[in-house]
Amino acid sequence: MSRVLGMLGISASAVLLAACGGGGNGDNASATPASGTSTAAGSAPIAYYLPAKGEPAAYVDTRLQINFDAPPVLGSIGTIKVYKAADNSVVDTIDISSAVVSAGGETQSVMPYTNTEIDQIGKNVANLTQWRYVYYQPVTIAGNTATIKLHDGALSYDTDYYVTMDPGVLSGRVNGAGFNAITGAKTWAFHTKKAPASTTSVTVDDDGAADFRSVQGALNWIMANGCNTTCANAADAKTVTIRNGSYNEMLFLRNVNNLSIVGESRSGVVVYYDNYESYNPSTGGSKTAVQTTLTNEQGATRRSLGGGRAVLLVENADLLKLSNFTLQNTHVKQTIFNNQAETIYFNSATLNGSRFVATTMNFLSAQDTIQTKGWAWYYQSYIAGDVDFIWGSPFAALFEESELHTVFDPTGAASGVYSGGYLFQARAAYGYPGFVVLNSALTADANVPPGSAYLGRSGGLTVANGYCNTLYTSGSFGNANLGCDNIAYIGNRIGPHIASVGWFTQPANSPVPDPATPTASAGWRESGSMNANGGAADIGARSAYSNVSADLSAFSTRAKVFAGWNSGAGWVPSP
Repeated sequence: MSRVLGMLGISASAVLLAACGGGGNGDNASATPASGTSTAAGSAPIAYYLPAKGEPAAYVDTRLQINFDAPPVLGSIGTIKVYKAADNSVVDTIDISSAVVSAGGETQSVMPYTNTEIDQIGKNVANLTQWRYVYYQPVTIAGNTATIKLHDGALSYDTDYYVTMDPGVLSGRVNGAGFNAITGAKTWAFHTKKAPASTTSVTVDDDGAADFRSVQGALNWIMANGCNTTCANAADAKTVTIRNGSYNEMLFLRNVNNLSIVGESRSGVVVYYDNYESYNPSTGGSKTAVQTTLTNEQGATRRSLGGGRAVLLVENADLLKLSNFTLQNTHVKQTIFNNQAETIYFNSATLNGSRFVATTMNFLSAQDTIQTKGWAWYYQSYIAGDVDFIWGSPFAALFEESELHTVFDPTGAASGVYSGGYLFQARAAYGYPGFVVLNSALTADANVPPGSAYLGRSGGLTVANGYCNTLYTSGSFGNANLGCDNIAYIGNRIGPHIASVGWFTQPANSPVPDPATPTASAGWRESGSMNANGGAADIGARSAYSNVSADLSAFSTRAKVFAGWNSGAGWVPSP
């Protein structure tokens, strides 16, 4: 991974900070010592509480923070509560005991039970009737700072609140005095700021002046005021601008069209979370209520809440554009876990909408990095992973002038049977282009052995199942268990990590693709492949299930790849 970070201009220390939950998310408000700060000679004030005690303009998506004199101790029982001051009603409760997980009837012993809450992302967005439900860790400690993430949407604009904390939830010393609890309505009180002025253009900054402190806070605002059908500004162009910083959060976007999420700099904005199959089982989707299903994880059961394992879940969206930032799933693969860990799941799959654009982006994970449906264009972007790290059920997904990078798998190395993994697992819509890689580069970490990785493998939907034979002409292609192994590589530089056979077709471990006999328009195909130095690639040993001689000119431009959008109206995306 160090090579990956170097290519992105991201220092190892910066990513270590992100993985540990650093990077602020405070309100950065000025305050007097009486408001919970202290000033040493010749230094800036230390904000012991964020929002500061008495803060008049806290953010509705703020994280609560306490800065201790030394690393605090997190207990295993007790609650943190936020009250609305006007009537002393509880608006949010964080329980750090095992009660939330235990209530689900789980039998697994690998994942922690304490300091785990269920979040309903998008909860107070009035236009939503389905939400994203996930487990999350509400209290994190990085250095001397304890950060408390409230449940999504807990706070309202222009409202007075106060915070209490049971004895023993956190303990240590703050500004020289012992800390063990917060009591009373005046000990830690603050007032939230008014709503943003614009319903179509907002800013996010984790530690500076902006409209929001979290990306999800901005998405909630956009969803509430600019959804795709019934809301004001439904058809207007909308923009969320993210300033440089580290944003540790899971995200949810639903029912929004024509939205651009733009980073200040590609490596300076890192949106990340450690989320994976064993933690939040399944690919996920929005639900009308939290799910109670128990799934098999680590030889026991884990509750599948419904929201899934991606960092960003997108549904019912058209013309969503991500540009100029890093989206990272920081999960580190371990043999004790099921390690699927997407950065994004674009779960939008209509024939006349569902367009997605990613330009000058970094998508970093290890396994299942990108899952996509619909019509997706990835341009001049960097995508890193090692097992099926691009997959899904698109009509057309084009990767143009991009770098698809295989990372080293420590679990494979530990087992002694190393595989560099598989770039694609396609379950594409019959009669449509599926996945196309155009004028791009296939690279790898230096310690990925030559010949150990594959261009793709089948999703297991064999010819006998008869799935790859139904042309969708209306509605939504939303079932990932239906589809074709449609992948085309055109004019790409391919590194030595790719096996000479190209495609993974070992019958004992992987079924044959569907269709098993590729044509110019379907199946596993390759044209104009080059080696890493730009010379003609040696493709003489390619799998018999692939086609290296077909004319693939029908997919040689983005206009051709997306010509079938909206019943042939076509779409030509631009940066």
